[in-house]
Amino acid sequence: MIQVLEVRDLSCGGCAVTIRTALDIAGFTSVRVDILSNPHTVAAEINDNDHLELLKSVLRDHGYPLLDDPVEEQPEQMEFPFS
Repeated sequence: MIQVLEVRDLSCGGCAVTIRTALDIAGFTSVRVDILSNPHTVAAEINDNDHLELLKSVLRDHGYPLLDDPVEEQPEQMEFPFS
């Protein structure tokens, strides 16, 4: 069955290529990345729950968290005084 996931931080064609390549290497088929939808989506053929978790893991590992993932707080940036 085709599983569609909503993802964050997907902003351009280069991102789409990165995702397609990573999922291809991981063995996924029927991959579709839609950067024109809002929210952005990634779809792929899924065999079972373990395969779904692998899909999520590949996306997260490449910097594309799911829309439902908790947002990680960014550490405060240090300010450097210049004189």
